[in-house]
Amino acid sequence: MRKKYRNRGSWVPTVLGLLLFAAVAAWMIRGVGEAAQVSDREGLRMAQQAVRQAAVSCYALQGAYPATYEDLKSSSGVAVDEEKYVVFYEIFASNIMPEITVVERWVEP
Repeated sequence: MRKKYRNRGSWVPTVLGLLLFAAVAAWMIRGVGEAAQVSDREGLRMAQQAVRQAAVSCYALQGAYPATYEDLKSSSGVAVDEEKYVVFYEIFASNIMPEITVVERWVEP
């Protein structure tokens, strides 16, 4: 006659499965967060590059850099999300490349 074996250790695979699931979920959440950071940095870089290219284009067409960022926007049509970014446009002379800095706008939570 065979003895019935009790189901010993049935909780071990369940716990290991839950731990594996939690580890994979944490890894995926971290990856999504890092992807969002990379996207934000790339958006900032693209905004700064767009303003620089617009300034150079204006210089090539008009022979002078626009005096203000507002002039640059009106003459070139450059579009930067001003709710997300702040553009600092400092010009020394009309024939010298202006100092262009784009920073992410800080919003309080």
